Amino acid sequence: MPTPLLTTLIQTRVVPVLRYTDADQALYAADIAIRAGFEAIELTWTIPDVLNVLQTLRQQHGSAVLLGVGTLMDAAQADAVLKAGADFLVSPGLATDMIPPTHEAGKLCLVGAFTPSEVMAATRAKADVVKIFPADTGGPAHLAALRAVFPHAVFCPTGGISAGNMHDYLRAGANFVGIGSSLYDKKAFAARDTDSLLAAVRQTREVAHGRA
Repeated sequence: MPTPLLTTLIQTRVVPVLRYTDADQALYAADIAIRAGFEAIELTWTIPDVLNVLQTLRQQHGSAVLLGVGTLMDAAQADAVLKAGADFLVSPGLATDMIPPTHEAGKLCLVGAFTPSEVMAATRAKADVVKIFPADTGGPAHLAALRAVFPHAVFCPTGGISAGNMHDYLRAGANFVGIGSSLYDKKAFAARDTDSLLAAVRQTREVAHGRA
């Protein structure tokens, strides 16, 4: 049975993946996504001072939003993120050593995979979610083929997902998807056009939930 955390993550349908070279940009992007109604946010480890960004968002939003950190490579990074209060941890590859400490902390671990052998290794290691990455390399057809042989796995494809193709992945067997830079219009983001960004990001969420 899925844990309450996992159930919430699946029900979000879309998780914004925030990858920025500036902490202030990451906080601004997170604020837009949360105000638009997203219930979960993934920050990447590559954001400068990402742990402080995570803690700032936690102070602002408490438990109302699930906060995760991705692009994690090993258990040492996982430990730092868990101590900072993340709800879920994400690796782009088969970092199964992250799983035991994450589960001991009562949190979720999303492990990256692409091939059937990698998916099998991730599920055998008790990953909560298998992150299919990079998703656009194989597209929805690749995901559908994996779903056929792993009917009970929880899949989150990430990489090249957009508002225009996310339903292709959801129909192919994704439980939810990760959307990165395509979530935000670059010109509107650079201009800090908050109203425009909110409208567009909110529209993406509505489309994901079949309400637009």
